[in-house]
Amino acid sequence: MTVFTLAGLYSLLNIPKESAPEVIIPVGVVSTVLRGASAEDTEKLITDKIEDEVANVENVDKVTSSSREGISIVTAQFNASADIEKSIQDLKDAVDRAKGELPDDATDPVVMKINFADQPMLIISISQDASPAELTQLGKDLEREIKKVKGVSKVIISGTRDKEVQVVVRKDQLAKYGISINQVVIALQSANASLPIGNITVADIDYPIKFSGSIENAIEVPNITIETGNGAPVYLRDIAFIADGLEAPKNFSRISVNGEPSENALTLSIYKKSGGDVTEIVKKVHEKINDLKSNKLLGAKVVITFDAGKEVKRDLVDLTTVGFETVFLVMLMLFLTIGWRESVVAGLSIPLSFVIAFSGLYLSGNTINFMSLFSLILAIGILVDSGIVVAEAIHTRIKTYGNAEGAAVASIKEYGWPLIAGTMTTVAVFAPLFFLSGIVGKFISSIPFTIIFVLMASIVVALGFVPLLAVLLTKDHKSDFEEMQEEWSLKAQTWYKKFLGEMLGNRQRQNRFLASLGIAFIISLSLPITGLLRVSFFPQDDQSFAFVSIERPQGTPLSQTDLSVREVEELLYNNEHVVSFVTTVGASSALMGNGSSENGKLANITVMLRDKDARKLTSTEIVEVLRKDLSPVTSAEIKVSQGNNGPPTSAPVVIKFLGDDLDQLTESADKAERILQTIDGTLDVTTSLRDDGARFEISIDRAKASQVGLSAVGVAQILRTAVSGVTATTIKKSGADIDIIVKADLNADFVNPEDTIKTTIDSIKGFPIATPNGTILLGSIIRTTISQSRAVINHEDKKRLAEVTSNLTPKGNAIEIVNEFKKHEKELAIPDTVEVKYGGDNEEVNRTFGEMALALLAGMAGMLAILVLEFNSFRYAFYLLLTIPFSLIGVFGGLTITGQALSFSSMLGLIALAGVIINHAIILLDSILHKLDHEEEEIALGHSARTLKDVIVDASAVRLRPIFLTTVTTVVGMIPLAGVSALWGPLAFAIMFGLAFAMVLTLVLIPVFFYRYPGNRYKDLKKE
Repeated sequence: MTVFTLAGLYSLLNIPKESAPEVIIPVGVVSTVLRGASAEDTEKLITDKIEDEVANVENVDKVTSSSREGISIVTAQFNASADIEKSIQDLKDAVDRAKGELPDDATDPVVMKINFADQPMLIISISQDASPAELTQLGKDLEREIKKVKGVSKVIISGTRDKEVQVVVRKDQLAKYGISINQVVIALQSANASLPIGNITVADIDYPIKFSGSIENAIEVPNITIETGNGAPVYLRDIAFIADGLEAPKNFSRISVNGEPSENALTLSIYKKSGGDVTEIVKKVHEKINDLKSNKLLGAKVVITFDAGKEVKRDLVDLTTVGFETVFLVMLMLFLTIGWRESVVAGLSIPLSFVIAFSGLYLSGNTINFMSLFSLILAIGILVDSGIVVAEAIHTRIKTYGNAEGAAVASIKEYGWPLIAGTMTTVAVFAPLFFLSGIVGKFISSIPFTIIFVLMASIVVALGFVPLLAVLLTKDHKSDFEEMQEEWSLKAQTWYKKFLGEMLGNRQRQNRFLASLGIAFIISLSLPITGLLRVSFFPQDDQSFAFVSIERPQGTPLSQTDLSVREVEELLYNNEHVVSFVTTVGASSALMGNGSSENGKLANITVMLRDKDARKLTSTEIVEVLRKDLSPVTSAEIKVSQGNNGPPTSAPVVIKFLGDDLDQLTESADKAERILQTIDGTLDVTTSLRDDGARFEISIDRAKASQVGLSAVGVAQILRTAVSGVTATTIKKSGADIDIIVKADLNADFVNPEDTIKTTIDSIKGFPIATPNGTILLGSIIRTTISQSRAVINHEDKKRLAEVTSNLTPKGNAIEIVNEFKKHEKELAIPDTVEVKYGGDNEEVNRTFGEMALALLAGMAGMLAILVLEFNSFRYAFYLLLTIPFSLIGVFGGLTITGQALSFSSMLGLIALAGVIINHAIILLDSILHKLDHEEEEIALGHSARTLKDVIVDASAVRLRPIFLTTVTTVVGMIPLAGVSALWGPLAFAIMFGLAFAMVLTLVLIPVFFYRYPGNRYKDLKKE
């Protein structure tokens, strides 16, 4: 026992701890950048070509993509059974084959595998009185220091700007000297070259030669020369404005504490390495930050937005608290029913089982996360059953045998195999959860691991350690209180024998009982169908922070988005629920489950709420308050949300339209958006095509271009350089590379280099181009029109895709909303070439609930096999299994009465319930068969036989107390879990109500079935 305990404690201390399970599923993402390309160009030039290759990769299940301005994202989802490493390598090989067809100026495609746990473990915002350049340097210094911490994988900085040299070429000087802007790019590239030359031998000694032609410093750039048409060189400083400074702002970051005006800041998103212990890594990062406060962060304001280590520690405290509460309640119930010694014995079985289970989790490579933590709490109510049965059996038999040793041996002989069979049936019902597919299956894989390890440990403890403890602590009871307990136990047995005898003796009463069960079963199944029982995937829990997402129309520059953000900030300063907030302009939040995306039209504010015990409202209620408070802001679309409890998923409601014609998809999506907005329960209805706007489209007059020696490709390259700018070359410096960007002064009155694009289309037409026939204006060979632009073009399995999505109000239900939308589907008048699909929670719920139902059926099949081996009878095995579907009466009824939702966790509770019910049923049936075997022996000796009814009644009464005790202790043990979390509350209520009702099924239904249909072996004992 000591060895097991020490091994378990060692495992607990060393097992990695994290906030959420590391979900690595066979999904690969290919990202490619083509600066300045429209969504259509990105789709045509990059996405289509990569998709063609990726679609032919082995084991690919689904290919989706997103083509946006300047970036292509192709996602390959592999079959669930595919090997992730091999799949990613196959994907890389396919992308390599496609590289040759991509544009030369596109970046090399980057292939990544998805880890849904790859979210920041720590987000820290730092405000300091410093210039933008100093803030940038501070960010780099902090990144370098924090990455030294063991376990940190990467640090992403926002709110700073990298160093950059901007070369803004003046149009009038290009025309004056007859120089092309491409010549400027080539001159910079040619001026930045360092190459090894080779070796020479001098006096029999080899000397290597290196040519040093690199640009070492930005001050060298103005002196670079460009050759003009007449052969005379021109200095770059004579034709361009050269700024040695910082890149154009991509994002802003600010923080506000205790209602103070927000201050410019830099934000560090810190990630951990896979498999690392988040609590230890976060602790070390905190120590590093505290050390830096004495030098680099001296006088700085540091705000921690998110701390996963703190969240995990809080969960550990919750586990410990709930665990102690559960153990206390279990021991209290046992003390009130059979005595303090037995309560201590059964109570000690819980920590012993846990320490053994920790060893199994550690050796199998599992981690401690919020899923495994609450699995342990769930396991308390299950694992104590075996210990209670053995402790009660020893307690009952000690009077017969006169000593604890004899009582313990007899109890193990009688209950050993039934308990082993019961434990294995529970293992059988949890094992199929390993085969749930997709993100959810990976996300919950720690649940069956944890439960199975705990169950296996519990049977070792119940049959190995509990008897030892009982021998030490148990003795014949003499106190008045214990005598009173025995008296009440006897009264309960007497009442039950009378009730069951009357039930078995009256067939009409049996018929009414069975008919009532059938009617109640039908009614219970109708509860989720009629909506009386809500259906939800993962119920929302109370959170410590909320998210405000701000979005302006497509094309809105960063500075204009920032104006809308400041409107929101003004409304947050005096909000009583807000402690502090961190603003990022130019990107979405990395904590929202679908990753962060950068765009000038986007912004997000992470709002830290007051501690849960310091506020009266839940985070869900506060989110509703914030929505109302921020509604006056009309310059942007404002969304307020909170994090979810489950794995990262899409929006709750998703309606997909697939086809090839973007106009048809747009029309269908617009109609669907309008219909969805009219349905109660929807919130923030949007379409993936809503950002489509206008654009300038430039086409070339090929005949005129040919006359002056220009091609379409050449003109496109000149335009792209002039408008977007290109990276001509890079100054390589230790610690940081500095890009040299070349662009044109399309706005001659610019103040900052990023202002050159604040211009008109006429400025582009007036751009000079040097040709063999002299300098011409671009407008002489191009035509400009205005057309519709596509902000994003999505694909699914190589078909274009438009999505309409919706979030939910607090009372909204995704399944009900989708069902209501389907009633209006005819109003869409969808063309035959457009296909409609439904996703979101509806898709996830149907798939996951369906798989969980199959898992339950598979578990029942495993149970059937074990029960047949145990009792050598299909008939009796089916009697026991019938209690599982009938337990739905208690589960669905209890959830409806308490206002809980039929959710993933309540379905998990049903699976756990099935194992517990079968344990109780096995104990009862084993007693009946044991008594019948004894009766046959009596008959063989010539003694008179009792009736089948009498045998069933006596045998059932013998098992009344262990079944009642295990039921009551499990139900009472679920009470702390019912209130600790909105996620796990439905699970606890499902077990509590289901098990309470299942006790009736066990103690009444099984005896009734056995009496009515005993089989040929015992039918002669049945005397009406």
